[in-house]
Amino acid sequence: MSLNKDPREYIWALPILGGFLGIISFFTPAHYANDFGINLNFWMWGLYNISAGDYSETGFIFAEEIGPLQYTLPIFLSGLIPAILILISSIMLIASSNAVRTGKRDIKNVENGWIGMGIMMIVASIIYIIAIDITWMNLMEYVYGEPYPPGVPGFWDSFDPGFAVIAPFLGASFSIVGSFASKKIKSRELPISGIQKQSGVITKTPIGEISHKIKFCFECGHQLLYDGAKFCSSCGEAIKF
Repeated sequence: MSLNKDPREYIWALPILGGFLGIISFFTPAHYANDFGINLNFWMWGLYNISAGDYSETGFIFAEEIGPLQYTLPIFLSGLIPAILILISSIMLIASSNAVRTGKRDIKNVENGWIGMGIMMIVASIIYIIAIDITWMNLMEYVYGEPYPPGVPGFWDSFDPGFAVIAPFLGASFSIVGSFASKKIKSRELPISGIQKQSGVITKTPIGEISHKIKFCFECGHQLLYDGAKFCSSCGEAIKF
């Protein structure tokens, strides 16, 4: 790593990793069960797979053989909406992090966005965990009769959480940690010898040539993103020629 590199330039790796975890969660089961040789896998957005020996069936949760539409549709929507929110947050995390990586956006402009997208992923996952339990219980009340019979296990008693439930929490953690790390880590200051060298340029070089040679902010020492910059991207101080 170059001595003059800003450590914050590498923090984009944390939220971009969080974004990829969110993308992966979209394609993996949210909950599963394996009882008496029957494997059940359910994706957050409604896809399910049932397999037992040579038998295998794949479909969507609102299929008529599972239950009436008025009970299965809420189950489908309680997973589809959080899944879309997680997917959108993940894509935005990857896009903004990659923009920082390529220098198209300053990290200071996306720090709060990383926190917001991380919170959205966490909230969406919590909504799913609660909503799927409630809507599934309503279906069980229809199957077994009302009121909900005591002793019948709840949703999360019958199913184990899959990677799609865990990954958004992990991805959000990477995103939020990346944002706070960016806020806490100060820009690497320009060495004194570098400042003296720049000062020498200023005293010996005509003003017209100085604007193309200043590489660092004299207020905080942050390396300027491009020649002729009028403001420091780190502290916002105006660059005076």
